[in-house]
Amino acid sequence: MHQNQILLVFFMLTALMLTIACGHNTQNQTTEMATRATSSSPPSAAIPLTEIELPTKDEKVALIDKTITVFGIKVFALEGVTSQDLKLVANVLAQWIDNDEDGTPDNRAVLSEIVRQNSRMILGVTFNQIGRWHDNSQRMLKDEHAPTYGLDVTTINHNWYDLPLSEYSEEHYRTDGLFPPDATTEETFHLITDIGYANVYPSAFWHGELGGNPSEALRSHIAKRGEGQKDPSLLTMAMDNARGGYFEHMPNQYPDNAWYTRSDDCGYKCFVGEYIHWGMISLLGYNQTRGENIQDQWQITNVDSLRKQDHALYGLLMNTKYNFPKNAPAGSYGN
Repeated sequence: MHQNQILLVFFMLTALMLTIACGHNTQNQTTEMATRATSSSPPSAAIPLTEIELPTKDEKVALIDKTITVFGIKVFALEGVTSQDLKLVANVLAQWIDNDEDGTPDNRAVLSEIVRQNSRMILGVTFNQIGRWHDNSQRMLKDEHAPTYGLDVTTINHNWYDLPLSEYSEEHYRTDGLFPPDATTEETFHLITDIGYANVYPSAFWHGELGGNPSEALRSHIAKRGEGQKDPSLLTMAMDNARGGYFEHMPNQYPDNAWYTRSDDCGYKCFVGEYIHWGMISLLGYNQTRGENIQDQWQITNVDSLRKQDHALYGLLMNTKYNFPKNAPAGSYGN
């Protein structure tokens, strides 16, 4: 073979090797870009509302009879709770979270915090059944210390949802119509405000207790102001004004200018949760028909009186930054 031919073959082989190498590198770069794109893509949204499900192995050991998952939040039912009431509670929780029912949470940050803490609800047929479960069975779950809000289903007011009363419903729901309170809207709302709003917006909604798994935002808030001091948030300052002053425990008698006068001492954090719930159900029209039946605890019955008498709470609930619900849950999410 002549020298020129040898050189020609050499150059052709070199060019071929470079082409293969470049193609391999391009493929690697493409794969890496695809991997980065995949890893940085947001996870798929949680299913808003599942069907009733059987308990997992550890849930069954913890005496859970059936469950529903709402935007990643487990709602557990103990033995005796009807499927109707489990579905009702799940639907109301879903409507608090996704009030416009477009399939996505109205406040993603609040929902993310609730899910981060593995928060959940437990439904039982009597307060005592729930208490025994907390004492003896909750520790059987994988995350035994996760926030777990109980709901005694005998205190559900089915009249609000045009549903037949359950066999265990308290007697006054059969005669008093819409007057009695409804635990469904109340306990689900407590979960959202106590865990979600208090940790995401602590300067506005913190109730004053740290909890077992506080958010970074709450830790930062406490680091700036200290723990265990008065006025932990705008919400508590509004509540103290509504009670006629700061009271760590319920006073023997409220001042004459108070309009929030709860008469059983459940602790300061509990008072805060009840206060914002009273404001929300007043805003959404729940109290219009209850009148004198609530005067011993709360003297605001509609949105106009809330705006005039408790402007601070009204301002928090109406602030578009926080995106609170605008419609009362009807217990029929997506329908």
